[in-house]
Amino acid sequence: MSNVPRMMSSGSEPDARGVNVDEKKRKRMISNRESARRSRMKKQKLLEDLVTEVASLKVQIHNNTNKYEALMQKIVVLESENNALKVQQMELAQYLKNLQLMQTQMELLEFNLMNQPGRTLCDIIVDINEPAKVQSWQCHGSNQPAIMASTEMLNY
Repeated sequence: MSNVPRMMSSGSEPDARGVNVDEKKRKRMISNRESARRSRMKKQKLLEDLVTEVASLKVQIHNNTNKYEALMQKIVVLESENNALKVQQMELAQYLKNLQLMQTQMELLEFNLMNQPGRTLCDIIVDINEPAKVQSWQCHGSNQPAIMASTEMLNY
């Protein structure tokens, strides 16, 4: 054994201290093992929770992707409808302008008819639709072709 002398007060004391140390060591080992087991269980639970959360998030991503695609299809349809409505609005605006122009022309015709007693609406419409009669002295600069006569034709 060792060369260090031991002090012994009683015969059972060194054994009791050794048993006491061994018991503490054994309890500490049991406590450490239990702590490690709890730590592993906690880690395993955390891992399982994370796996569950990942699966849940994947389902949400899938659902949101489907919703996004459906909304994008609706956007395309709505944009197409909107463009068609814009074209229709422009056509209707032009139609309204034409109606307003016609109304103004009818009001002018009515005014002319009222200020020209003895003339009918048909007379005024005929005047508007017939080209103006041009006198021979008014032909300068007209779109009619000029007729050139040669001197031989004039000397017959």
